[in-house]
Amino acid sequence: MLLITEASRAVASALALSFALSAVPAQAAWQDVPDSISLQQMGDKMAVNGVPMTVRAFHTALPAEQVVQMVQDAWDRNRDRTSVTRTSMPPWTVLNQTIGTEHRSFQIRASANGGYEGFVALTSPALAREPKPLIRLPAEVTPVQIVDSVDSGRSSQQIVAVSKRSIDATGAALEASLKAAGWERHVMKKNAKTLVFAANRSGQEFDAILTAEKNGSMVMMNIADQPKQ
Repeated sequence: MLLITEASRAVASALALSFALSAVPAQAAWQDVPDSISLQQMGDKMAVNGVPMTVRAFHTALPAEQVVQMVQDAWDRNRDRTSVTRTSMPPWTVLNQTIGTEHRSFQIRASANGGYEGFVALTSPALAREPKPLIRLPAEVTPVQIVDSVDSGRSSQQIVAVSKRSIDATGAALEASLKAAGWERHVMKKNAKTLVFAANRSGQEFDAILTAEKNGSMVMMNIADQPKQ
């Protein structure tokens, strides 16, 4: 059972940071980062809340301040772009810049494994489309973020949602909605603060973690194609 893919984790993190204000060559046009930083592709295709996004991840032993300054200098070099904005959002340091109809961001933080890690992301708001959940959500469950991705040919959708009801009531409503659509539950585990729920349907997998909050529940769901045998 896999609730959230590494690709969708990267997307969610990059989106939150940039909107709050196989190896790929580092000199690729939109990325514009030092050659000393090796970028790794995160997913084949992605869209966050209907906005297409491309994300690259990196890990470096260079000091964070040095890396941020090199990237900022590179992004500031061309006068046909807007100014680079720098923001501190602990533990992240974030750079943002608009290029024509697109927006790019760079974010870096200390890595638990030593050195520094982060993402470079490019979003295309002009190509935005209304996001559509792949499952029918109960009336009391409101999506706040929908991430669609294709990674190695496998499609998935991550949904972060909130509910004003308890995890028990929300979980029961979610299961009833899925059952009506032909899904079959195969996991249901609960403790004081979380409920884990998983179901299968021909060719698809569904996973959810419901977390008790002060005013209801937070629901993190993932709908994905089943891995090919």
